[in-house]
Amino acid sequence: MKNMLKLVLGLVVLCSSLMATAQVGTVTGRVTDAGDNTPLAGVTVTNRATGKRVVTDATGQFSLAGSPGNTFSFTYVGFLAQQVKVGDGGTINLKLTADPAGLEEVVVSMDVKKKPRELGFSAQTLKGSELQETQRENFINALQGRIAGLTVNPTAGLAGASSQIVLRGFNSLSQSNQPLFVIDGVITDNSTIDEQSNGGTSIGIARDGTNRNNDYTNRIGDINPNDIETITILKGPEATALYGSQASSGAIIITTKKAKSNKLAVQYDNSFRMQKVVRLPEIYDEYQAGNNTINSNVFSYFGQRHPDGTKLYDNMGAFFKTGFAQTHNLGADFGFKESKFRFSGSFFDQDGVVPNNTAKRYTLRLSNTTRFGKFLDITPSVVYTRSENNKVLRSAGGFMTSLLRWPNTNDIRNFEDPAGNKLPLYNTDPNSDVDNPLFSVNKNRSRDETDRLNSTL
Repeated sequence: MKNMLKLVLGLVVLCSSLMATAQVGTVTGRVTDAGDNTPLAGVTVTNRATGKRVVTDATGQFSLAGSPGNTFSFTYVGFLAQQVKVGDGGTINLKLTADPAGLEEVVVSMDVKKKPRELGFSAQTLKGSELQETQRENFINALQGRIAGLTVNPTAGLAGASSQIVLRGFNSLSQSNQPLFVIDGVITDNSTIDEQSNGGTSIGIARDGTNRNNDYTNRIGDINPNDIETITILKGPEATALYGSQASSGAIIITTKKAKSNKLAVQYDNSFRMQKVVRLPEIYDEYQAGNNTINSNVFSYFGQRHPDGTKLYDNMGAFFKTGFAQTHNLGADFGFKESKFRFSGSFFDQDGVVPNNTAKRYTLRLSNTTRFGKFLDITPSVVYTRSENNKVLRSAGGFMTSLLRWPNTNDIRNFEDPAGNKLPLYNTDPNSDVDNPLFSVNKNRSRDETDRLNSTL
């Protein structure tokens, strides 16, 4: 009887082993990137039931022994780990999602990405999203206070005004002290025309201190801040070593956005801003023009007191107005297979606080990223920018100086006769008289239009 029981138990164990062996098979599949659907090579695939593991090949394929119901784990550096149970079909096709917390910051220099600790010099990186949040008229102004050792000096509060940027102070008394700008590995010109170049008979490049009477936007301000992915700041001799003497005042490396997926994705954002002069010089206007209590036609207020009932005009309030600016940004990502495209458009419109002063900017950009095999990528792009700036002459010494000199007993809005001639204030010779700022902004007007086309490959 005992022998019979042992025989039955042996047959049961043998059948169970045969059934288990029959259920063990081969599980195959493919692992890809959920972002762009590209195959991931080197993903570790582990059968948690048996402890056996393999890695995916160059096409993302794997093959590992397993049975239905076994749990397979997938791990890859920079991606979120996943666990999947084997189904009846014995096939697993999985998409791994990048781990935002696991991606380490990189610095782009000479169009080569490196980790910050691998650099032999100091470099500071700023995300483009931080600049976009400011919605400044000129993206250079948005760098103020965000980069150590960087100073931004806007020339004026006018629409379309230029801005000067200096890294670690001035190092030249005669040359430009502004840094070199590099966009996607291509050096970009930031200079503008010098209006004092022999009366316009020749073309010169404006340096610090020129264009005193009329302002020209620095051309790097044509960039659409919404197209910027990151900005890297190089200072001192390190920049010179990388880009030569033209980067003796530092370098600002700009990396633009690229399409991240073949799927169609559309983005839109806008901003609306109002601008108003809120702080004006405090003045005391109880006295007439004169000197030592004697009234005279001089530009000082030390004459006698104004008689009772004298009407005084708020000429500063009559000159400055409330400005308004609006920005509209549109972006679209699309593509097919290994080729991805990004299109972006931007419209900027500003009406300044000074009458007849406006600035408009239209930007269109198309970029492409195409992968050929595992080691070759091309990233061509083309950018078209049109800028329109209605400018006004600043008067001798600027608007504020002329407003402070103008008598408050004279309405600045009454600046011309019925024939359109300038009404004199103290002198019949217009060249010897005081500038009326309202006459200047209405009669001495200037305009420039700039069409710019940049392309890279």
